[in-house]
Amino acid sequence: MKKIAVLPLNKQRDTTCPKVFGVSLLELQQQGLSKNGIPIIVWNIVEYLTQHGMTQEGLFRVNGSMKMVEQLRLQYERGEEVELVKDGDVYSAASLLKLFLRELPDGIITSALHPRFIQLYQDTRSDIQKESYLKELLKELPEAHYCLLKYLCQFLIKVAEHHVENRMNLCNLATVFGPNCFHVRSGFEGIKEQEICNKIMTKMLENYSTLFELEGLKKDEEKPVCEELARIILVKPGEIRDATDFQKEQEHFNQLEFTLQLSTSEQMGMFIIRVYSDSTRMTFEDVS
Repeated sequence: MKKIAVLPLNKQRDTTCPKVFGVSLLELQQQGLSKNGIPIIVWNIVEYLTQHGMTQEGLFRVNGSMKMVEQLRLQYERGEEVELVKDGDVYSAASLLKLFLRELPDGIITSALHPRFIQLYQDTRSDIQKESYLKELLKELPEAHYCLLKYLCQFLIKVAEHHVENRMNLCNLATVFGPNCFHVRSGFEGIKEQEICNKIMTKMLENYSTLFELEGLKKDEEKPVCEELARIILVKPGEIRDATDFQKEQEHFNQLEFTLQLSTSEQMGMFIIRVYSDSTRMTFEDVS
């Protein structure tokens, strides 16, 4: 009779714990397994590698112990508190991150958008046009996918800053993470697609500030101003007559927040004027 190996009771997977690997980013969010749009497991690994692995030669290129990677995976799946400093090592943690990305049901670059990314780098557009269109494509990613991609690229750029020690420049990192961010089909066509995907990954790392950072600033600028975020202006008491006069004066300004200090030979009494975004009320505070 064939024997079946069974894990000890304390090591068996708790079926009440939500899965971590092989589930969508949206599902991880709904289960409370994400932090600011980033899966907690990714946060943990990135924080650990940032502190302990940035100068390790071959980081992400050298595979970790398969046994240790599987042990770490099971710990996360059982909902245990994982201490990578004690339970793992740099190469195993790096391999675990790649495994998590590979097992996402839909890649960070979703299957719906994948063909458009490929087409972008197969046509005859100029590099400037490609970069502009790439930025637009990235905006179409679901929010959870966009946040994770941005976070991952930011981290990989930091890794590349230590390329003298770890031998992993942006191109090397793109070659490793291209297959983990873009899920391509198997076969010869898939191999050709993967070459394109790796080039796109390189472009995303090389042009990170243009593709992600400036986009973030733009979004911040477009956010409506909350009532509590008032304009603050420092003025002389004699300059304040009534709200109508002040509202005429503020037409000269187009910034959401600014500071104005009037020069005078007299001692200046200072007030803070808060003009709220609905322009229906204001408050005065003597700060002389």
